[in-house]
Amino acid sequence: MTSETGKKVIFKLFKYVILYWPYFFSTLLFLIFSVVLSLVPPWLIQYGVDNVISAGDKNLLILLTFIMIGVSLTKGVVDFFQRYLSEIATQKVIHRLRSDLYQNLNRLSFFFYDESKTGDIISRITSDTETLRRFFSFVTVNIIANVATIIGVLVVLLSWSYQLAILYVFILPFMFHAMKKYSTRVSPVYKKSRARLASLTDNVQETFSTIETVKLLGGEDYEEKIFDHENNSFRDTNIKAGRISAFWMPYVDFLLGAATSLVIFFGGWMTIRGEISIGILLGFTSYLAILTRPIRQTGMMMNLVFRAIAGGERIFELLEEEPEIKDKPSAIDLPQIKGKVEYKNVSFSYPGGEKVLSNVNFTVFPGETLAIVGPTGAGKTSLVHLLPRFYNLTKGKILIDDYDINDVKITTLRNQIGIIMQHDMLFSTTIRDNISYGNQKATNKEIIDCARLARIHDFVTSLPQGYDTQVGEKGVKLSGGEVQRIIIARLLLQDPGLIIMDESTSNLDEKIESEIQEALKELFKGRTVFIIAHRLWTIKEADKILVVKDGSLVEEGNHNELINKKSGVYKNMIKGLEV
Repeated sequence: MTSETGKKVIFKLFKYVILYWPYFFSTLLFLIFSVVLSLVPPWLIQYGVDNVISAGDKNLLILLTFIMIGVSLTKGVVDFFQRYLSEIATQKVIHRLRSDLYQNLNRLSFFFYDESKTGDIISRITSDTETLRRFFSFVTVNIIANVATIIGVLVVLLSWSYQLAILYVFILPFMFHAMKKYSTRVSPVYKKSRARLASLTDNVQETFSTIETVKLLGGEDYEEKIFDHENNSFRDTNIKAGRISAFWMPYVDFLLGAATSLVIFFGGWMTIRGEISIGILLGFTSYLAILTRPIRQTGMMMNLVFRAIAGGERIFELLEEEPEIKDKPSAIDLPQIKGKVEYKNVSFSYPGGEKVLSNVNFTVFPGETLAIVGPTGAGKTSLVHLLPRFYNLTKGKILIDDYDINDVKITTLRNQIGIIMQHDMLFSTTIRDNISYGNQKATNKEIIDCARLARIHDFVTSLPQGYDTQVGEKGVKLSGGEVQRIIIARLLLQDPGLIIMDESTSNLDEKIESEIQEALKELFKGRTVFIIAHRLWTIKEADKILVVKDGSLVEEGNHNELINKKSGVYKNMIKGLEV
């Protein structure tokens, strides 16, 4: 990480600070007031020794005591407001930053998620933003306070005895040199540490999101080895950073101890010679004690600054990520879909990859059901993913009711397309919320009516909490058939003009299978349907069948037309399908 990168990150963070400048400005005012109050006691000590105690003025001594108590009390009140306002400002900045990050992630296209790891994204939203929170709430405040304290103390010391003050200032070049060396070595280590943590988070997330597969295949030992490797790497990186950091504090302690010893020696010598008073010497040592904290904190501050820069760099990488799929400036709303779909010379390739689809042409008319069949890897899923613009075409065009999908707004396109994927999952909330996810303004009656049509209402009402039953993470508390029917109910409530379905290959008992088929018939009524089909009954019921092989459309027709050919891809394929 270069210093230029650090400056860019700080500048970007400063833009967020500006949004809430009244809070930060108020914090700064209280902070300066607090620093000023912290500089008062040593001056009172000097004044008390030289002018009160030496004169034997008891009344003034009592007054001086009350003044010191009042200063301490006032500083406590000021510190409360400073810290409270600082926390408000920090939380507002981090809240805004986290919200912007989440919103941008929601806007990003499938291409981004194809190449990204979930754990890394989670780490950036949680761990990296928490690092920035500590930076704003602790580092920025303390840096300003420490700089102000050092300047204030040096001004007072120079006014009392410039010889002793210069003696103490003599250590600063050594400190600045050490800070530069320290930052050069520790900065890249902290960046690596953030990346290691993201990798560790991704490993944990991936393991427990597929825990059923891990246990079924007896992969616990294997996963533990991978986790140990990631965990060890994270540990070793932090130990390396700790080793570099560990040098700082002893080095600073040595410089402070040496400077303080020299000040006391020469200050005592000057006091004996009558060049300075005992009060000044005591005040001098009190101020040196005050200087100890900000100087000792410098190393810790640098640690947190470099951690924040590393985390900020990772956050702004995501914030500045542009979606591949976006509306044209001239995009229009797609009117209510009637259901005609045309693919014209459609070709598609993933970035840097081989061509997935090549010159695909077909037309589906309103209300028709289209079954798409073909071997694994033929391009079936890519074919239907182009329709809601999950990916952009490489060549050709797709028309819905004669509207080019590239010319309409993405939201109005996707809101009218219902999708059932083979491994669809539910959200970790109630059955009611899962059904209404696509239409959150739906009434309770509408939710129940759609659940009845999806043949899931009777099951839901048999549960103790009915529609308020929590389904668990990814719907883990429900069976596969129950999950499918809840998703069908969701789509019925959404009422899309087009349906895309990747048919499940899982085997269900006859009764559940029959109920799902009945629910699907309700869903398909009056709608254009694209089905990536795996079952013979689905294919036979389709109005049209597309046979896809190696990214090309090799056969087209209905079941009877294709099965009665003397030879063909479809006829050979259909023999292996489940009846």
